[in-house]
Amino acid sequence: MRSLLKKWYKFKQKQQIRHFNSHWYIRFGWLDQPFTQLDQLKQLYEVHSPNKLTFADCFYAAHDNRHYIFFEEVDDQHPVGFLSVFEVFKDGTHTEPQPVLKLDYHLSYPCVFQIRDDWYMIPETSANKTIELWKCTDFPLKWEKHSNLMENIEAVDSTPFYHEDRWYLFTSTRRNCKKFGDRLDIFHTEDILNPDWKEHPLNPVCKGILQYRMAGKVFHYQDKLIRPSQDSLKRYGGNIEFKFIQELSPTTYKEQLLEIMLPDWNKEDDGCHTINVQENFVVLDAIRLTQTR
Repeated sequence: MRSLLKKWYKFKQKQQIRHFNSHWYIRFGWLDQPFTQLDQLKQLYEVHSPNKLTFADCFYAAHDNRHYIFFEEVDDQHPVGFLSVFEVFKDGTHTEPQPVLKLDYHLSYPCVFQIRDDWYMIPETSANKTIELWKCTDFPLKWEKHSNLMENIEAVDSTPFYHEDRWYLFTSTRRNCKKFGDRLDIFHTEDILNPDWKEHPLNPVCKGILQYRMAGKVFHYQDKLIRPSQDSLKRYGGNIEFKFIQELSPTTYKEQLLEIMLPDWNKEDDGCHTINVQENFVVLDAIRLTQTR
């Protein structure tokens, strides 16, 4: 059934291509209270790239009482995606984007996280067949390569999560499947800076069609632990599913679909594929359709 629906949506999209341009943009803001209802997402501010190109895959970092969003940027100068950052303020304004990492292969999904006083990042580097760990040497602009967490692997949107004294790495590989998102794999280790990775015995812990690629870091929502995942049935980045993590250990994993997040905050938006939540701050991306003349 999902395959038939996919073909139908693709057909409908082809009918629209002649009439619409599209670009990814960022929505962010501080909610009046902790995030518990999808309707709260209508409160967010919008940030579009100057030339209606790509601002996407957004991650939040609070540092020295200042607030930053790291994201993937695509422009008409650099041949592949690169990573940028801007500082944001509670009135919806922001500084000019500044690049933090440009390489000769595509970068996206700048998953930033903190270990004690240091900031680290796991960007998406599947074009290099690596999962890489980068360390910040001068926040937020200067980063240096720490290590390859894994090599000779096709994996996207790798997302770490520290849980009960272990690091878990959620990632979507293309092992024995057609597309990223058809499966979810988990690896775990005691020390992510000097890892001894163990593959979860249930891998793939989830398997299907285009429903399991990570869509941001694990967060709390309605007193539940949520793994956001992409549902790309309709289109790449069609919408986000909130998966309630019921069990997570080195030997077990169970999740259940809790809620579906649709881009219904604006009738011109046709998809979303990353959300990150910290307390009452939310940042997400969405794709905006602009009608051509």
